Amino acid sequence: MSAGTMANHITIDVSTTPVSYSPSPDVKHGDTVVFTLGNALTATATITFPDGTCLTTSGPYTLGGPTMATAPLVVALTAARRVYAFDVDFNNGQESRARHGHEWDRKNGGIDVTSDPPEEARR
Repeated sequence: MSAGTMANHITIDVSTTPVSYSPSPDVKHGDTVVFTLGNALTATATITFPDGTCLTTSGPYTLGGPTMATAPLVVALTAARRVYAFDVDFNNGQESRARHGHEWDRKNGGIDVTSDPPEEARR
């Protein structure tokens, strides 16, 4: 990679309401994404992409216990330019039965792929 195309690293904290992104939800091909539970030490979460993923590893990704964050996940070079929505399900739905309507049951977010795949290079 040339200096102009350095990969970015995006951290997505699924424990916050709404889900928070550092530095932003915008990614480019080859960037890395890490999902983290942040300070939610007792929670477990499963992250799924219901409408397809832009990442090279399709998931679902499970966080909790000793795994408070995913390994860096790479944005596929073939990912189309669009927002890839994801769902976060906490505590395998147990939380929702214990506390109906609590905002921790499910959350969602999205990863916005903002650059065109390399094979669509401008001419």
